[in-house]
Amino acid sequence: MTPDRDTRPRGRPRTGVRESVVEHARELLTESGVARLSTREIAKRAGVAESSIFYHFGDRMGLLQAVIQHQLRPLKDLLANRDDSPATDLRTDLRSLLTILEDFFLTAVPVMAAIESDAELRAVYQQRSRDLDLGPHRAIEAVVAQLSRHADPDTDLRPTALLLVGAAHQRALQRRLSPADAFVELPSPESVAETVALLFHTSK
Repeated sequence: MTPDRDTRPRGRPRTGVRESVVEHARELLTESGVARLSTREIAKRAGVAESSIFYHFGDRMGLLQAVIQHQLRPLKDLLANRDDSPATDLRTDLRSLLTILEDFFLTAVPVMAAIESDAELRAVYQQRSRDLDLGPHRAIEAVVAQLSRHADPDTDLRPTALLLVGAAHQRALQRRLSPADAFVELPSPESVAETVALLFHTSK
């Protein structure tokens, strides 16, 4: 008997494979980084056939992009529900955006670093980003869309959005790479939101 032999039935993978693979890929990225992102290990953790990963994502770049898109889901949900959700004040929106973006960058930063350090991955990523209109500019656009309900139509919200996205990125970097005491010294999400809110009102 061969323990690693794939005895799963052939054909279309069962429902839920994609979501399970993305979640376990995200966990493995958090634990070990992209260098050790093995499709065999992901399949083992997710309890699926390794071939189903390529069925759903095509290649490693497709899987990495799916992980990034999964991490963006809370931001997409926030934007999708903003017209139906109860009205919130500016500072509440800023804190929510900062928290969502920081959580996103915690997973996205190692993926981005791996793509940047691998010429082949970088070329594939750049081409797919052009084809699908993906990239960091999307985070700015999402923040602008959320903050637009607090501003006049002609207000340029891009500087405010850039500051908020930059703060979230820096906090995520600190959480990943800095000693714990250095992270403690960072301004809290509440203080960042307060400062950005003051700048927001000044720019109006």
